[in-house]
Amino acid sequence: MRFLVLGSVNIDMAFSVDHIVRAGETLSSNGLEINAGGKGANQAAALGKAGMDVSFAGKLGTDGNWILSILNESGVDTSLSISSDGIHTGQAIIQVEKSGQNCILLNAGGNKELTRAEIDSVIGRFGPGDMLILQNEINDIAYAMERAADRGIAISFNPSPFDDGIRSLPLDLVDIFFVNELEAALLADVHSAGNDDAGFRLVLDVLGKMYQDAMIVLTAGKNGAYCLDSKRDVSFAPIVDYPVMDTTGAGDTFCGYFLAARAVGREAFDALGIASKASGIAVSRSGAMQSMPYAYEVFGE
Repeated sequence: MRFLVLGSVNIDMAFSVDHIVRAGETLSSNGLEINAGGKGANQAAALGKAGMDVSFAGKLGTDGNWILSILNESGVDTSLSISSDGIHTGQAIIQVEKSGQNCILLNAGGNKELTRAEIDSVIGRFGPGDMLILQNEINDIAYAMERAADRGIAISFNPSPFDDGIRSLPLDLVDIFFVNELEAALLADVHSAGNDDAGFRLVLDVLGKMYQDAMIVLTAGKNGAYCLDSKRDVSFAPIVDYPVMDTTGAGDTFCGYFLAARAVGREAFDALGIASKASGIAVSRSGAMQSMPYAYEVFGE
């Protein structure tokens, strides 16, 4: 299986703070790191480090070309990405507090300037047996989904950041959803479910009925991760607990390693455990891409 990540690439400016800045407050940071990021680029890096055949197609300014070099070093083919002097690379301002929790402010830059001709050119290189990986940080997602489906390409979708436009997408074309507990509740339009095992299973049941042909992967932070498979069986895996330094990119690491585990024939339960271990390692390190483990650290091979 070949993976195509059509997604975002950002320059991450991560400020270390004692607490997340409140409205009207001015706060001095304890440090600043400038890192490679963007949900699309992060998920591509995770797949590359997991040893998969993965291409990343993003649109960025020449100010972000150093990120493409990092992706290459992670085993990702970036030859389908578009770099231009006429745009700037997406930006993310990240506040990371002492507990490792973060908040993120985005500016899309080139991520929202893909043309349909560019999307056609990229997707046209893939076909049956391949997978398109999408998130909600680029433009024309519906068009990309339709073109992929026309070519028999499987679709993975992470509806993050969640907004009102998500439900207008042709979500019936999606083969596998990756959602956290908040995104899952919003997508299912279930607001009364508890933040516990019963509540997560209720939301999974609703999503399973809404998208009957799709696999649903739900991550619930310290409460572990769930997978509703094509047979409508639910698997669960607890977190693999590591000391938390920085949670940036943890969900992207999970997504990449879950897909990698499935690609090499692991069942859903095993894939959840592998992905949980990978994201646990990632949160014990700072940054997004550079914190992601390599296959030998996760698979033990």
